[in-house]
Amino acid sequence: VARYALRMAAGLPGRRLQVIHIFDGSVARARIEARFAAIARECVREGLHCELLIRDLHGDVAASLLAAMQPGAVSHCLCGARVAARGRGFLAGTVSERLLRSGQCNVLAVRVVSPGLLGCPRTLLFPLAGHPRGFRSAMPFLLLLAQPTARLHLLRVMVVGHLHLGHLSAATARARIALGYDYLTRVADEIRAQADAPPCHLERHAVLAADWAGEILVQAGKLGAQMILLGASERSLPHRVVYGNPLERILRDTACDVGIYCRP
Repeated sequence: VARYALRMAAGLPGRRLQVIHIFDGSVARARIEARFAAIARECVREGLHCELLIRDLHGDVAASLLAAMQPGAVSHCLCGARVAARGRGFLAGTVSERLLRSGQCNVLAVRVVSPGLLGCPRTLLFPLAGHPRGFRSAMPFLLLLAQPTARLHLLRVMVVGHLHLGHLSAATARARIALGYDYLTRVADEIRAQADAPPCHLERHAVLAADWAGEILVQAGKLGAQMILLGASERSLPHRVVYGNPLERILRDTACDVGIYCRP
């Protein structure tokens, strides 16, 4: 996760990384400072300004972090998912889930499956729900992650019920898929317009499927995705229900890194 933080900080105008630790006594202060020293050395190599903030615990960790973080759209918070679900889910009930729900700033929660990428995925899969302005909430993260050398795949999965899917006429299926491609074309045009150096390889994929989460995983495998970037809403975020939640399912079954984002 620290590698992703370094990568994103390098793409921001201030080139500034702030590492926040809430001190609850579970980790020795000397160990915290040693971990920070390693990150600070990487920042020096990348030409980043790095700062460590150690704050005392007040209430719980999530509340303490939110009190220490700068609010607003100019602030980006990067956090991690659980390393292992162990029946609890990767995101449900975590500090990261609380940060995503807070709406205080731009938040990206990452589950790292391939640490060897060093926070630099070259092939990104960006599933879109089809809302007219919904994709714009991903732009701050997309522009930071989709470097000029990256391969960016835009995916629109249009959900059709199991029974209905088998009875769709070919003409109806083609018409729905065409609408999906029209939407993705508008998204691609806006990405190219907003990015100083847009990805050199940008593809669109529109499909009909009965299983939204399952189709995203299938497409990620077909395209060789190294990261899936997913938007979160209050409705889609897992809380108590883990099994059956689509975000938790993707986090559980993914073969690549996954980022869950939310804007203020």
